[in-house]
Amino acid sequence: MVSNAAMVFYSLLVSLVGLALASPFPSWTDQHPAFGNVTIFTPPSNWSNHWTTYARTVLLDQNGETDDILLASWSFQPPGRTYAPIYQSKDGGLSWNELTKVYFSAADKPGSIILQVFLYELPQTLGAYPAGTVLLTANAIPANHSSTNIQLYASLDKGHSFEYVSTVAVGGSPNTTNGATPVWEPMILLHEGELGVFYSDSRDPKHGQKLAHQTTVDLVNWGEVVNDAAEANYTLRPGMTTITKMGNGKFIFSYELAFAPEDPINAAYAVHYRIADSPFGFDQAETMLLKATDGIIASSGPQTIWTPAGGPNGTVITSDSHHFEFFINHAYGDPSAWVKVESGKGVGYTRDLRIMPNTAGKVILVTNGGMYSRSETMVSCGEWMVPAA
Repeated sequence: MVSNAAMVFYSLLVSLVGLALASPFPSWTDQHPAFGNVTIFTPPSNWSNHWTTYARTVLLDQNGETDDILLASWSFQPPGRTYAPIYQSKDGGLSWNELTKVYFSAADKPGSIILQVFLYELPQTLGAYPAGTVLLTANAIPANHSSTNIQLYASLDKGHSFEYVSTVAVGGSPNTTNGATPVWEPMILLHEGELGVFYSDSRDPKHGQKLAHQTTVDLVNWGEVVNDAAEANYTLRPGMTTITKMGNGKFIFSYELAFAPEDPINAAYAVHYRIADSPFGFDQAETMLLKATDGIIASSGPQTIWTPAGGPNGTVITSDSHHFEFFINHAYGDPSAWVKVESGKGVGYTRDLRIMPNTAGKVILVTNGGMYSRSETMVSCGEWMVPAA
């Protein structure tokens, strides 16, 4: 979240139930009934810092893999030089082991920070990187906090090791005051042969903060900055891009809006969203408010996915960072069709949502990296069943 709440976090740092019946194969839930929360990582007691946050996962399934391996990463502050941890699960999230540590060149000394990790697997070859390459991006901040750096790393061996590829964007020091110039919160999506890195951008003097993206066809050379959400009101601060493709072929793009006017008391970072035919064409799309039928507005740190389960139109699922519940929509994002439902999961700073394999989209792995404002947190995951319409 690039918001005042994110600045509080930074300040603290510095101080599906199965396959179709006709299938001869057992379903995921036949083999592994949906489970509650499992601890992935807890900072050791001898560490000075015990916070974790912003967990992300990827299921390795884009290059013909059939072993359903999950990778996970998150932000934390280990002793010495920081790194992005890569953990692996071979049993659907029930157990995890550390695979490797990824050190970022822009965070090369003790006191540096790696924030806002994101994992992605290439479904096709781009440049020198074949399908199945695992990408890791994050915001690397040097020990003197002089800059923010969205860097890209790649793994050619399913996450066992990573190499530096390129730097997508460089901004000023990590400061969410309007007029500062940082970049934040990268996410990755491939569309029609172009890979986009979407991020929050405070470098444009016309906007306190905007959402933008840059594209590449080789992971090395990046195109110009293209706006995705840039408010005419300078003080408004859209942040935390999340994009998913729905079953009707359209893309839904959700984000928080700091200082949103709709309900400044209960939803200071109200979640808004747009729908477009291409993930690279949101700038001119209509803006809608994510407001449930009970009048509650989703607020801060959204993560949104679409699953074919839940009804004839599937289900859009949004997790925010303010409520325990999820917001779901069985009508491809119709603004009048959002319903708030129980998640059975703790609130977290951008809970990650992952559709589990061989469940017809009915089982979602929810990964929680912990809340940014707490000094004692852990990384956990658990499964959630998509409710029917």
